[in-house]
Amino acid sequence: MRDTSDKIRMDVSRKMEMRNMLMSAPAEVTEMPKKNTKKKAVTILLIAAVISALGLSVYAAIKGLDGLTFGRSSWGPSIEEDIKNSVPPREFISLQGYADSPEYKAASEWIKYEENYNRDHQDLMTAYDEEVRRTGKDPFEKYGVYSIYSQEMADKLEEISAKYNLKLRTKLDDCNEKILKEKEGIDLFFSSGSGDGWMFDDGSFSMDSTYNGIHFQLMRNMRGYLDATYLNIGNKQDYEEWTYKTKSGVTVNISYNNAGGEFKKAIISANLEKSFVTVNVLPWNDDAELNNLTKEDIEKLADEINFAALG
Repeated sequence: MRDTSDKIRMDVSRKMEMRNMLMSAPAEVTEMPKKNTKKKAVTILLIAAVISALGLSVYAAIKGLDGLTFGRSSWGPSIEEDIKNSVPPREFISLQGYADSPEYKAASEWIKYEENYNRDHQDLMTAYDEEVRRTGKDPFEKYGVYSIYSQEMADKLEEISAKYNLKLRTKLDDCNEKILKEKEGIDLFFSSGSGDGWMFDDGSFSMDSTYNGIHFQLMRNMRGYLDATYLNIGNKQDYEEWTYKTKSGVTVNISYNNAGGEFKKAIISANLEKSFVTVNVLPWNDDAELNNLTKEDIEKLADEINFAALG
């Protein structure tokens, strides 16, 4: 495993290009982590964007996609612009928790602010990138996972985190199911599931994973921290939803998109006491071919994940 010195520093303008590419793709990928992103994570997300061309310990009532949505036009193109430019529907959901949680509210506020700021301050972004390349130093390294490039942004981030009484993350490192077992004492999968990605200092993590030829992104966001990732699900109306009690004893919500008789995507979510867990099930197999997954396949995947250990 590489140590933390092997992380690459991606400049802000390049990260914005990546975000725009991922946001314009169908609903198969999540937003990438911000600074200190590893080469591996960037490669995984680039591949995903190209190919897509996306009970026990339950903390609160299960609300499904309606309780998670950020909406279609909160900070992205308007519905009218989507129609005019023939852009596929893009609806975004929270990976932090339901709309009544401080984590959701903080994420919504920060993302809207950041999108507007990035649009209006391209000159500051460019100047920051050039200064970091020239000096080899990042004046905002303290905010390494939030794409901060001005003191105004840093102040706003601190303001929002204080407003909702949330802590800020400071670093990330490599993660897989073995590291998760060593560092957190969590047995993530019951049999042959595996994953590879990154883990934050608070115990939150994101892993690109596989199980029996099913590819999925497994994300755990701990309560009490500000996180700014979100997921493009396409059109919310295309999903059928139900609750399912898993092998681990946790009841999860399953959202299944089989519009047109062909599997597009599924989302498994668990609203736990200490965390919110999202499983983004992707529509291709080990050979990068479309994987026509059934409802039963999604339930079997839910049974493979030890949700009780993530609570």
